[in-house]
Amino acid sequence: MDSAEQDIISGQYNLVSKILYGGICSGAIVIPTNFIKVILTIIFPPLGTILNIIGEELLNGFPYITWDLLVKIFEPDNFNKVIYTFALTSLFYVPGLVYTLSQLTIDPKNVGYIAYDPETGKPV
Repeated sequence: MDSAEQDIISGQYNLVSKILYGGICSGAIVIPTNFIKVILTIIFPPLGTILNIIGEELLNGFPYITWDLLVKIFEPDNFNKVIYTFALTSLFYVPGLVYTLSQLTIDPKNVGYIAYDPETGKPV
């Protein structure tokens, strides 16, 4: 048994050992719930505002959006946010990005985590 194996068994396998002997990407990878929103917001801030407005109401199948969803986007308060984001984005991109990132919210119903068994790596 080599030193890396002993470190793993004893729980002392730290970042330096992972860099030297491998294993940086082993284990569960956790992606935040609003990761896609943030990426799309960085690409095009008004799209992030629209995604924030529609929340979890997108359908999983075609046509993906409903009339009620379009009505929600074009409500005066929501539509003003989209126009405001467009205007700020047209002012050298960064103001719109900052405004939209500050407006992103996480749905409180979906906040949580998945616990994994460290022995098997399967969800508990």
